[in-house]
Amino acid sequence: MSEIIPVNAKRPEPELIRRACALLEAGELVVVPTETVYGIACDPAHLEKLYAAKERDRGKPIARLAASLEQVEALGAKFGTQGLALAKKYWPGPLTLVLDTPEGPTGFRVPAHEVPLALARAFGRPVALTSANKSGGADAVSAQEAFQALEKSVALFLDASECPGKIPSTVVRCSEDGIKILREGAVSKAEIEQVVA
Repeated sequence: MSEIIPVNAKRPEPELIRRACALLEAGELVVVPTETVYGIACDPAHLEKLYAAKERDRGKPIARLAASLEQVEALGAKFGTQGLALAKKYWPGPLTLVLDTPEGPTGFRVPAHEVPLALARAFGRPVALTSANKSGGADAVSAQEAFQALEKSVALFLDASECPGKIPSTVVRCSEDGIKILREGAVSKAEIEQVVA
């Protein structure tokens, strides 16, 4: 049975974060707010459930939500000079960096929102996170919009009212060859280029 529960955006209630973590560890899906749009989270060990909920092509990778740059480094991700400069400038913030890891290229984001940060901290490692909608559908900027799209698949919706940003994160591929903007979003191409120039 799906539940929508209000959560304090600035000081998320520890009991709610613990409950969300327990659900993730049990293989369930949880919807959380970010500073851009609502996201659907799962333990990376249970990606199949997330793909099914979103009706998403299995060939499309799922990014990771991290609590800190250090949490990403602990997974063996390689930033490179430019990637590290972008992470230091825009994390926490609306920037997803696709980095080389022992498991292959993986997207990582450290959002500027206390609820997902608290979740990743409590979980102890990055969680899989993507937009809380059906694949190809409109991004959800409220828990209610996410609920309408994903009610049957998600155990818990943490509602921190409407997301302030409403524009998805910018996605940048970082490698030894340099950087490539894969999707321009909340951080502009000009802002990215200014950091890595």
